[in-house]
Amino acid sequence: MNKATNITLQQAAELLAEHDNFLILSHVNPDGDTVGCAYGLCGALQRLGKKAKVACSDSLSERFSYMEEAVEEQRFQEGFVISVDVADRSLLGDLEKTYGDRVGLAIDHHLSHRPFAEKVYVDDSAAAACEIVYDLVKLLGEVCLDEITAKCLYTGIATDTGCFKFGNTTGVSHRKAGELMDYGFDAAALNYVLFDMKTKARIGLERYVFENIEFFAEDKGAIIALSKEILDSVDTEDVNGISALPRQILGVEVGIVLKEKKDGWKVSLRSNSVNVQEICGYFGGGGHIRAAGCTIKTADVEEAKKLIKEEVAKAIEELLKKR
Repeated sequence: MNKATNITLQQAAELLAEHDNFLILSHVNPDGDTVGCAYGLCGALQRLGKKAKVACSDSLSERFSYMEEAVEEQRFQEGFVISVDVADRSLLGDLEKTYGDRVGLAIDHHLSHRPFAEKVYVDDSAAAACEIVYDLVKLLGEVCLDEITAKCLYTGIATDTGCFKFGNTTGVSHRKAGELMDYGFDAAALNYVLFDMKTKARIGLERYVFENIEFFAEDKGAIIALSKEILDSVDTEDVNGISALPRQILGVEVGIVLKEKKDGWKVSLRSNSVNVQEICGYFGGGGHIRAAGCTIKTADVEEAKKLIKEEVAKAIEELLKKR
């Protein structure tokens, strides 16, 4: 594939108008933003009279099952491949081998985006990729938006801003969410499903986190490791959002959650004021300034914790010096 070309959102809209038979790819362990983008854009393209379908290497969470109502099942040979909210081709998971070199357009909001598509539109000022897709869909025409499509796009904005509580939330986030709410879906009921509804297993997992959390850097850092045994005892859905828990503790500047994987420990960092993207970049990862992740390739959990704690402690120390 040729070197990636950065394009404007208008050019992206023209690209979609010119092509057909779309396959829209979301990233592994799909969250509300990547699936909101995928199903919202897919539904919009279908309403425009195009053929479009969604693919992900991992299954859709039951919490997001309503998004399937936004699209009709269509059978066709994909011709133009789009990725949404995918910062690196490796995040396509099992689909990378088949589609990694075939992505014609990548739409993303990660500052750490590593170009892999032929055409790229990245706006790292957007709190969620769904903010970008909403603007793109409007360029395609008002006919592309309806209640369920708006519900999908709202989901991405709401979840990536933590129900508008995270530091990445902007006035634009609120305004776009408000515009999407005007399409008539029950936002209160949706927010309950997205943010408040919990299973008994999830409550048990949260109890484990708070009972076993470790503090460091003068209690400015908090870390918890979840073994494969613990993770296998609950559904994947019950693990989603667990990375935000340590940061909720008063006085904690950086919360760290380690999850045991086959190749080591997946590390998720959440912060109130430290640039965790830089920390994760040191380990080959990436993400956002206040929310990022990486993988530490060691089977030894104590070694993994030591490595990430050292870097976080340095960042916290630098932060405190500036205050």
